[in-house]
Order: sequence, then C-alpha cells, then structure tokens
Amino acid sequence: MSHRWACLIGQPVAHSLSPTLHNAAFDALGMDAHYEARNVSPEDLAKAVAAFRQPDCLGANVTAPHKQAVLALMDDLSDEVVALGALNTIVNQSGRLIGANTDARGLARWMRQAGIDPAGRPALVLGAGGAARATVWALADLGASSIRVLNRTPHHAESLVGALRPRLANPALSWGPLEEAAAQSSTKWAVIINATSLGHLGETPVVHPGCYSRECVAIELAYNPPETGFMVAARRAGARAENGLGMLLLQAALAFERWTGQAAPIAAYAAALTERVAGR
Repeated sequence: MSHRWACLIGQPVAHSLSPTLHNAAFDALGMDAHYEARNVSPEDLAKAVAAFRQPDCLGANVTAPHKQAVLALMDDLSDEVVALGALNTIVNQSGRLIGANTDARGLARWMRQAGIDPAGRPALVLGAGGAARATVWALADLGASSIRVLNRTPHHAESLVGALRPRLANPALSWGPLEEAAAQSSTKWAVIINATSLGHLGETPVVHPGCYSRECVAIELAYNPPETGFMVAARRAGARAENGLGMLLLQAALAFERWTGQAAPIAAYAAALTERVAGR
C-alpha cells in the first residue's frame, strides 16, 4: 500500500495534540503514514469529508464545531454515536465512511486500567456538553448505580438525561443545577467528573469538600493545565484526583486501532506527549 494518511478536522485545530500522538505511533510501528490537523470551516465540511473516501486515507478525527454536522455525511454510525449524537472518529472502510465515538469507550477503558471502579455506586458529572454525554455513557458502561448530571444551565442537563435515559439500561439518571455541588452532600460518590469547559478557562466549579472522601476519585477531563483548581481542591478534601490525559491517550488509541487494525503503541504516545507538554 502506498503512503497513507489520516487527519483531524475542526476549527480551530492548532492546539491539538492528535498529530503529535498519531505520528509518533506511525513512526513506532514503522508505518508509511502521516497525520495532520486541518482547519476546516463549516461551509467546506462536505468537501473535506469527501476526500476521506480516497483509498490512501485511513480515516479522520473530528473536533468542534463539526461533531454533529458531520453525522449526515456518514454511510454508517456506531451505537455510541447514535446514543451520543456526536462522533469524533471516521473510519474509511473501502470508500465507505463509518462514524465512531472513541471518547466514551476511551474514558471507560482508561478508568478500568487506572483502577477506578464506580460499579454499583453513585457518580456525579459536572457539565452537560459533548464531554459530559460521553462521560455518562462510560459510567453506565462501567456499571455505576446512579448518575447525577449538574449544569450551570439546568435544562441542558435535563435534555442530556432525557436523550440518554432510553439508551442506557441500568443506571438511575437525574439532573440538577451546578450550584448543588457547592452544598454538603450525604451521597458517597464513587467519582466526581468535571466535564465542564471551566478547566480550559482556568476556572473551577465549586464542589463542597464534604462531597469527597478517601473512596472518591475526582476526574478533570481537561488536561491542560495538567493540574487544575478542581483537582487541587479534591485532593485537599481527601480524594484521589486525576486529569484527562489517560482518557486522551486511550481514545486516540481506539481511533488508531479502528484505522489500522493494529494495537496502538501506548508507550510511544506517552513519550511523545511528555515531550510535547514539557516543551510548551
């Protein structure tokens, strides 16, 4: 097979770590392939996606603002895409484009590997955007007994719960306003996941220290900065705190597996990432 390629489409894409990760993986496996980030405007989306049908294209990643708009351009959609209403990965299968979402599976796989087990226990999700949807799906997959979704605009949390409830078999889903997290809680949360965009903005959702315990893990889905105010506060309150780098690596690995049929070299990803983050 001649030189192959994959890419990321979005607007903006300059901040993305995906080219660093996937090019390191291609190098580590000696594959004749490259990955690049392409800034694509909404009006150029259909033309950009049509190029993914070329025989030398493995597929692509999709980021904001195209994760919903691109659905209509696919030939087939995976179950999680149908449930989440968004995709982040496109796989080119002999000219047919399959839409996949590796965020939810990546988070679930990382939590398993990191020994974070919400099975049979309640979980709290802060935020109600695409990251929060993927988080609820992953927590349901891991067997959380109940999932409560809190958001600054409560009706967004309500519509997330309404959309996912019919598609998830087990957990009890509920919703409420974000300020609820600032109050003392009698619930023994297994995990509290910050899926708001506040971390990227250098802000922190207020969580009452009483919401945390030694048995609780606080997960910040943002990974830059690697240590956020949310994580610091959780640790201070006695919980374990983790950032989203593990999820980033595993959702990238799942995309790589779908494109190439090979297991992703996680060590190469981690090394490339460490170098890139250190070089900032």
